[in-house]
Amino acid sequence: MRKKSVSFLVALILAVTVAALADDATESPGPMEAGPASGAYLVGGGDVLRIVVWKNEDLSGEYVVRPDGKTTLPLIGDVVALGLTTEEIATQIKDKLELFIEDPFITVILQEAASNKIYVMGEVSQPGTYPLLGRMTVIQALSLAGGFSTFAQPSKIGVIRFEGGKQVRYRVNYGEILKDPEGGNNLLLQRGDTVVVP
Repeated sequence: MRKKSVSFLVALILAVTVAALADDATESPGPMEAGPASGAYLVGGGDVLRIVVWKNEDLSGEYVVRPDGKTTLPLIGDVVALGLTTEEIATQIKDKLELFIEDPFITVILQEAASNKIYVMGEVSQPGTYPLLGRMTVIQALSLAGGFSTFAQPSKIGVIRFEGGKQVRYRVNYGEILKDPEGGNNLLLQRGDTVVVP
């Protein structure tokens, strides 16, 4: 009977939404977004960028975004990359290179999205690090982690996120989701989020 119940819950994982509450029990004002409305990827620390400066092999190459959010190119020095799109980074490089090169043509390609990860820990079958796949909810993350272990407390799931330099915790009650799959806010995970199942 228990196996059938668990299977049923896993089957619902991808079809339900999640209600997000801040740790102080104040209601979130709306759906939590994983990124900008356009869906554009924002570069993070550890990402690898392929920067091509047309007709200039000395400046072209692969560059890693440091933890401080910058990368360094020959001739122009540090370039801010954290939280920007590849197009915005290309524009920034172009503006700096115009002091040295006439009408430079820059292409920035995301070579490796090393920062695009989430973490699932606690009472799940397979805790660990997982890639953030598109518009992923907490419930979908739990599915990747194999669902709950025997001693999990699904009503006390937490999502830990850094916002404005501060650590913020959101509460997720799995039981409430099952009661009303269409209600509440759909908590979308952001890069670097940690889902904790006590």
